[in-house]
Amino acid sequence: MDRDQAVERMLQDEDSPAQREAEANAEASAVGEAAPQPDEDAAQDQEGSTAGAVEADPGEDDVVVTEGEDSEVQEGHTLVFPVSYPVPLALLRERIPFLIDHGLNVEVNLADTTYNGEVSIRELERLAIELRRNKIRVIAQLPHHDLKLASHDKTILQHSMDALQEGLEIGKILGARIAIFQSGFSNHVRPDQNDWWVEKCIVGLEDLVSRAQDEEVIVALKNTWESDEQVIARLYEAVDSPWFRFCCDVGHAACFSQFAPEEWIIQFRERIANLDFHDNDGMQDQHQACGEGVVGFDVVSETVHQELTEPVNITLAVSEGDLLPSIEHLEECGFTLERSQT
Repeated sequence: MDRDQAVERMLQDEDSPAQREAEANAEASAVGEAAPQPDEDAAQDQEGSTAGAVEADPGEDDVVVTEGEDSEVQEGHTLVFPVSYPVPLALLRERIPFLIDHGLNVEVNLADTTYNGEVSIRELERLAIELRRNKIRVIAQLPHHDLKLASHDKTILQHSMDALQEGLEIGKILGARIAIFQSGFSNHVRPDQNDWWVEKCIVGLEDLVSRAQDEEVIVALKNTWESDEQVIARLYEAVDSPWFRFCCDVGHAACFSQFAPEEWIIQFRERIANLDFHDNDGMQDQHQACGEGVVGFDVVSETVHQELTEPVNITLAVSEGDLLPSIEHLEECGFTLERSQT
């Protein structure tokens, strides 16, 4: 994908004549009509329809990861949490009616790097228009299969950065202001290799965060195999940027970590940009319905409401059949969820 072309298309103001003309051309192209081409094909900046609001050049205290204009701390300190559902990029267009019917935003899964390299910018622009028209906000889940930010093999590192860069570009075109990523840390990293792994990962992180800032997209590191908070805490100490935040996956914390999910929320409360919710038996990453396992969403809810001052997006990483039971359980545990058009 031509990175400069993608960025150029995203930097047009959404209310400008060029923006409106680009939308009209994309819609006309979708139905086979001819339309005059503008000088620059601009994709949507989508200030009001993205999943995370961020200033163009924020300082340390300026980034506020809120999830849309209506998702704010209301009277009585009620936090209203937007809800997204994971959808692979290749299936996004056909899944839009499902998102509309359930009043959900979307976390676009970009794990299929082959498809990422094949999809056209024009198709991404059309998807962005469709998402915006239906007021579906976007978070991107960057590629992660077999990717590493720390490796002895420079070829693996280069491939990983190329895949993440492409994911950032796609997410930006679709309107994402937050992109979730994984570091590549695993339980195969021996304790005596942690220092080496952290040092190597910091180099890759500095590169990734710099690219994210160029794209004006916040990157949020998701906890996976980390047994405690030490590795991730060291990464944040080394790369202290408002563009580098945290995605707390409570399911991963329950089955891979020595610490309870709520402890992860407390530890990284000032950096949390997204919450991934699913459940399991404490042994395997089963992605069960919320409430069916050991996570303890009543305690998670209490902790979230005590520790967070602004709402963040909640991604429900469960099966379609477990979606509504999960929503009901979260509401029973005290979460107020923002679901449009339900």
